[in-house]
Amino acid sequence: MRMTLASEYGCLALLAVGESDGWCKRHDIAERFTIPDAFLEQILRRLVGARFIVSRRGADGGYQLARAASEIVIADVVRAMDGPLAPTRSVSENFYQPSPLEASVAFHTLFRRVRDAIATILEETTLEDILDVERTNRTSRSRRRAGSGNRSVARPAARRR
Repeated sequence: MRMTLASEYGCLALLAVGESDGWCKRHDIAERFTIPDAFLEQILRRLVGARFIVSRRGADGGYQLARAASEIVIADVVRAMDGPLAPTRSVSENFYQPSPLEASVAFHTLFRRVRDAIATILEETTLEDILDVERTNRTSRSRRRAGSGNRSVARPAARRR
């Protein structure tokens, strides 16, 4: 599986919307993650179409999650943006198509295992899980920064002559 840039930015856009207390502005997402505005607009349209987020026009508008972050499964987001999670068409459960790898039972089995591992991880991860990790990392960084000014510097012991 290889995620496209659209899928990567789609995940980041969901992160920004999920972290927002109110309506999240497209400009804020674009600026935070350095996403070209026209490209972000396409991505947000796809996320709205897949019902991960809702939009509202106007000065007080923007984007909000369409449902709880705990109900947004990352596998579904990647599928909405990129299609199958499988590394090859012939091992996809939802988008099967014949491929040359089917000529080898061993390779076909290997890539089915790869698909299963990727799918399991992404199916078990929700946007809420991602938001929790982001909050934890942000808190840890803040504590380290706050504590760095209060540390005493260890000095080497004086040498005896």
